[in-house]
Amino acid sequence: MSVLSTLSRPVSVAAPGAWRIDAKSHDAMVVVWTGAVRHDAIAPADWLDRFASRFRELPSVGLIGAKRISVDRKLVSMGEFIVHPKGFHSLGEGLSADAYRFPEEVDAIAGGVAAIDRAMWDRHGGLDEAMGPLALLDLSLRARRAGGRCGAVPDVVVKDESVLTRRCAEDEHFVRRWGFDRLSPDLEVVRARHAGSGLLWNVRFWGAALPFEKYDQRPALHWKSYAEVEPFRQRADHFVKIIRNLMPRGLAVDLGCGDGLYAHLLAKQGVEVIGFDPEPSAIEQAIKATKDQAYPATRPRFERLAPGPLPMADGTANTVYMLDVIEHLPNPTAVLREAARLIVPGGHLIVSTPAWQFGGSSDPTYHVAEYTMPELERQIETVTSMKIVNRARITGIYRDIIAIARR
Repeated sequence: MSVLSTLSRPVSVAAPGAWRIDAKSHDAMVVVWTGAVRHDAIAPADWLDRFASRFRELPSVGLIGAKRISVDRKLVSMGEFIVHPKGFHSLGEGLSADAYRFPEEVDAIAGGVAAIDRAMWDRHGGLDEAMGPLALLDLSLRARRAGGRCGAVPDVVVKDESVLTRRCAEDEHFVRRWGFDRLSPDLEVVRARHAGSGLLWNVRFWGAALPFEKYDQRPALHWKSYAEVEPFRQRADHFVKIIRNLMPRGLAVDLGCGDGLYAHLLAKQGVEVIGFDPEPSAIEQAIKATKDQAYPATRPRFERLAPGPLPMADGTANTVYMLDVIEHLPNPTAVLREAARLIVPGGHLIVSTPAWQFGGSSDPTYHVAEYTMPELERQIETVTSMKIVNRARITGIYRDIIAIARR
């Protein structure tokens, strides 16, 4: 009988901020769980021994959490990430409960049942009651900062559907303690404040990346695809139609314009467009591809994007769009904040990106992180304070998600 099949009875949702502590469960560890979770909602029967064995197996482990599942056998969480390009999110949320058959190293554990190294517990003073529902997450980060590792294991499973709200009263306390917003951290702020600590453990996000050479390796890729690949042309025309329908007038900003195809297509319809991209080769290709084109109104302009604020005043754009951009960004919060600054009241932000898929990536070479729709919406709304007013998907050979926010 599998671990998951032993959890047959429903379990009530934990009360926010309620935690139970069993400091006598094992000599080497302290066990905590969300208040409404009963022992019979944790499987298998020897789950304490399994936690203990994980402490012996994994080096420098400070805190281990169980796989959390729902009554209808959906994965609630295989651990949480916070200091991450996507900000706070639960790994695997919404997948089948059978997903993740191996331990996963994560930033933190936010709920369910967890075991904490007793020495670490004593050293850090345990759960901070002032953190309420964020207490275990906070303790996980304290363990991380001190060099302890944090992970979720698949062979201890708890039925616990409690989720942290987007905002709670304790979030201000969290920001004061850690110096960043858990939902949408500016990773450069995190780096400056916590450099050299175990909080910056994940080298995929904190190690120096190789130069972005995509436009050198595949020059004018979008233009060639538009001319030669029918599904790509249909997809590009769909993006342009969405943008055009949202802005009968005004300026459009193409943030991450690449080789300039989308700016060109919009300018062909009479839209005033300025494109920004940090890659010199992309800007060179955009200028070259459009210099001899005829446009009914203004020619699209292109500028290289330097570090720091965009060279535009607040509220000067009717629409900002980011097509296949956010998945490349090591610090999306900073870019989304700048995008929102430019948009006039009533204007729109349009973001498209390949949908996250379990066990794969549409471009593992150049994509930093891919998103589910809820993750994309949460980050946009949290960073920009704009409201998502529409969403869409492109299917077929593509698997794009599109979120539209309005100021």
